[in-house]
Amino acid sequence: MQSSLDVRNPATNEVIGTIPNAAPDDVDNFVNAAADILPTWEKTAASKRAVMFVNAASLMRARVEELAVLLTTEQGKPLREARDEILGSAHVFEYYASVCGSIPGDARNLPGYGYLNVVRKPLGVCAAIIPWNIPVMIFAWKAGAALACGNAVLAKPSKTASLTILKIAEALHEGGFPKEALQIVTGSGGETGAALVSHPDVRHISFTGSVQSGKAVSLLAAPHLKKLTLELGGNDSFIVTKTADIDAAVKAAVRNRFYNCGQVCTSAKRILVDASLADEFVHKAEVMLSGYVVGNGLEKVNMGPVNNPDQLAQIEAWVENILANGDAQLVYGGKRLEMPGNFYAPTLLKNVSPLAVSEEIFGPVMSVIPFNTPDEALNIANSTQYGLGSSVWTTDIGTAHNFAEGLRCGVVWVNKHLTLPPEMPFGGVANSGFGRENGRDFVYEYTEPKSILFG
Repeated sequence: MQSSLDVRNPATNEVIGTIPNAAPDDVDNFVNAAADILPTWEKTAASKRAVMFVNAASLMRARVEELAVLLTTEQGKPLREARDEILGSAHVFEYYASVCGSIPGDARNLPGYGYLNVVRKPLGVCAAIIPWNIPVMIFAWKAGAALACGNAVLAKPSKTASLTILKIAEALHEGGFPKEALQIVTGSGGETGAALVSHPDVRHISFTGSVQSGKAVSLLAAPHLKKLTLELGGNDSFIVTKTADIDAAVKAAVRNRFYNCGQVCTSAKRILVDASLADEFVHKAEVMLSGYVVGNGLEKVNMGPVNNPDQLAQIEAWVENILANGDAQLVYGGKRLEMPGNFYAPTLLKNVSPLAVSEEIFGPVMSVIPFNTPDEALNIANSTQYGLGSSVWTTDIGTAHNFAEGLRCGVVWVNKHLTLPPEMPFGGVANSGFGRENGRDFVYEYTEPKSILFG
């Protein structure tokens, strides 16, 4: 008999629903159903798939309030952020509607050999492992790309944030996608996720999560030589130069660092500020944070709870450790809030040692690091194992160009941070993973080329 798992509201820790905890035999049934529909699904005209995407996006827009409330209740983010995520995910599906009919191939005459056609074929059954921090958007990235290319998708959301994805899947099915071509597989990572990743008939794994978990996924996938797309977190730098508009930079840093309670892979985690501006920057950030309201995301708040108790404990331990070691000075926050749920105060640290923040802190902690020269800033920015995103804040085009060229990461923003339109390829380098979501690069992740030579 299939067991179940509780889903809790992180603002209260009360149970709000349950999800099936799929066992390996259940996963096998999901995979078999997906494989059975592939011969029909991959031949479905791209124009028909486009209509399905548009239909589903329209349903999501019509149901945005209901979906946003559910997302806030299970994930914790403020309602306005949940609403933006639902609408943004609908836009992602609309993007894939616009491009699924233009998957590129190649044709040419090779004198002495014949006519060469190179076509791109679907991979088959694809698995998408979804994290709890931005579950609907990341699901849209992964499922949208795979379905657009004619693959069947098995999506496994986090056990703490599955309910909204189940509802989004209903909209996709109502929009026309066959149920076998898109299935949601709920359960624990250790059992359900491992069974999905290691199944021999799953040909592609797209995973978003920690470096440690990404390495475990790679090992499970290796015996069957599966194709992998890995996004394994980041430790983004936010570089404020002498020529920056400091007011704009402060507002953006606070907004981006504490968005979704700081639980974003591409959040501005390390704030590098020119030493001549550091005191002013910290003061203005403190003033902004002093007006922040923290509470249940369904109420009028700036920031909701941390998603789960384990994550809260990690944040608390990290801040206590860095302060105890004298590697930073506390300006604001720095404590668990005495209220029901998983609440931690928005926290501001100054004069932070770069070595103390070489590892990612996934929560509402802003670390301000002063620097003296652009070369020093670049060295600090590139001094971690990660390479997901970075931003530079300047009014000088030469400074922007130099940093954009020198930063070792997959995405560089200039005078903005965290903006990820679906037209933009997204992914990291180094231990932030490999492969790209969105843009036009999704084609290379979710198809394989077949060369056909006519004599």
